[in-house]
Amino acid sequence: AWTKTWTVVHSVMEPALIEAAKDVPAESPADRMKRLVQESWALVEKDLDAHGIKFFMRIFTIAPGALQLFSFKDVKDLEKSPELAAHAGTVMRTVGQAVAGLSDVQSLIPVLQSLGGAHAKYGVQPEHFPIVGEALLWTLEQGLTPYGVWTSEVKTAWVKTWATVVSVMVPALTSEANRDTPDDSSDRPMRLVQESWAL
Repeated sequence: AWTKTWTVVHSVMEPALIEAAKDVPAESPADRMKRLVQESWALVEKDLDAHGIKFFMRIFTIAPGALQLFSFKDVKDLEKSPELAAHAGTVMRTVGQAVAGLSDVQSLIPVLQSLGGAHAKYGVQPEHFPIVGEALLWTLEQGLTPYGVWTSEVKTAWVKTWATVVSVMVPALTSEANRDTPDDSSDRPMRLVQESWAL
């Protein structure tokens, strides 16, 4: 009796499931990458402040001179510094906003451009971005490995996402840094007129 029941259920359900699967749109590679980044970041957010401190300590391990760019450069016991903790928390929340913004890239681009431009006044250079990227990936690996989700696919998604962020921020940083550079050349008046007309 059960065999006949199973045969009837199977004969009805299998075609219905096959048809239903056709209606489910396939996830595009870009959507998959976005999902992997957002889902993995949700795990990092569970202890955002601690990950932020690890992130900055890793930057200073990779590039000790980078510490000189920060107001807390002379603080003793840096890892326990409230100044570092506050800045690290702000940066990690900003990363979280960028991750959330992956759902609306057109709105995210001006935010990243503004962020890139704002860092020019702190002396940030384009060559600092690979160091930050390396520290970010290391921090993510440390935070996600215990959950078993730091896979090559997740790493690749983060590498591509970081490359995209850099591709938006560095030109804005460079543009702002060039704007702040004194220009004694004879074309300065022409450039100023052109910039004012561009407004």
